[in-house]
Amino acid sequence: MNWDVFFYYLEYVAAAIAFSYVIFQILQKPLMWYLAILAAMAYLAVYLHGDRHHEPLYAMAGVQGYLIVAGIYGLLDWTRSKKKEEGTENQGKIIIRPFEWKVGLISIPLAVGIFFFLHFLLARIPGVVPSWQQWVDALLATNTILATFYTGRRYIISWVMWFVFDIIAVGIYIKLGMYPTAALFTCYVVMAVIGFFNWKKNGVWEKDSSVI
Repeated sequence: MNWDVFFYYLEYVAAAIAFSYVIFQILQKPLMWYLAILAAMAYLAVYLHGDRHHEPLYAMAGVQGYLIVAGIYGLLDWTRSKKKEEGTENQGKIIIRPFEWKVGLISIPLAVGIFFFLHFLLARIPGVVPSWQQWVDALLATNTILATFYTGRRYIISWVMWFVFDIIAVGIYIKLGMYPTAALFTCYVVMAVIGFFNWKKNGVWEKDSSVI
């Protein structure tokens, strides 16, 4: 089997699944988490493979493991929340949590620390020549971790974060020669805008947001 051809097409499959995931994320349907897990599994293999355009993206590969766990947690959390909403006025609606500044004060400095820690590790992998790729690998990974966490918390600001991060990611993936993924993130930019206004228009604010 020609593994380069296999992973070439696998990237297209992963991008298609990830695109479907965001559609269901906008609609706040539980299926989004199953698709998120499948996309993460596919991209885990894609990032570890690398090709003639770029070295393996180890940090982003590692993040896929985080996304699998986050998908399981998100599915359980949303299922639990939906059960609480059954028979209430919020049943079937998009439930949004007010942004908790104490969460931001902890998560943002932590994300900066994760970024530099990841770059430190990536630059010291045996056989890997230090280059700009370690910086962008760490940046993509950190952005994904932070924005996914905010999405799991159901903060509407997560769509603003995805909008900014996705624009940056488009340029990075084009530079890396990962064109299906670059196309995916181009769609993500538009979908982040749609998601924001959909939540803003149709969402209702969760009354109890005291648990971090």
